[in-house]
Amino acid sequence: MLNPMQTSEGDAANGHTLLEMMAVVAIVAIMASIGTPLLQQQLARRDVENVARRFIQHAQFARQAALFGDGLTVQIVPVEHWWSRGWQVIQTEIQSQAATSMQRVLLSQGDIAPVEIDERNSGFGGPNGQHKRISFDAFGSAKSQSGGFVANRMVFRHQHARGIERHAILSSGGRWRLCDPHQDSKACR
Repeated sequence: MLNPMQTSEGDAANGHTLLEMMAVVAIVAIMASIGTPLLQQQLARRDVENVARRFIQHAQFARQAALFGDGLTVQIVPVEHWWSRGWQVIQTEIQSQAATSMQRVLLSQGDIAPVEIDERNSGFGGPNGQHKRISFDAFGSAKSQSGGFVANRMVFRHQHARGIERHAILSSGGRWRLCDPHQDSKACR
């Protein structure tokens, strides 16, 4: 007579025991707990990288619009005086008859959370922090609101993962580059 737990060849049952299932679940849980922080770090890096690249694209667009805009000034201005709330690319046309100016929004970027722009370490403000805009003239030069050449750095950070940041750096020739100060501190100078 056959035992119900054995096959005709005498092998063990085809199913798995509860202990085996618990061991597999425990291994999967350990692997997930190890991988989750790494995944969160990778997502935070991606967020910061995307916002920084978007800013560079908008700045390059503003510079091109100024170069080919028949002498019109194009500016990047922060939303509500804070870069972390977003920015707009604005073209300004001066009406000579009425001595007024007309502004047209070319591009707009809203709130960039969970990424923030470090207002203290970014170089696109004036010496006292009051000039928060970048103007591009017909020659493609980036200038501050007071007319001086701007400093060359925007620092992007993640709000929840403080060790993650990128620097968008503007060279004197108008070229942008993006660097990670933790991986290449020499390139981020």
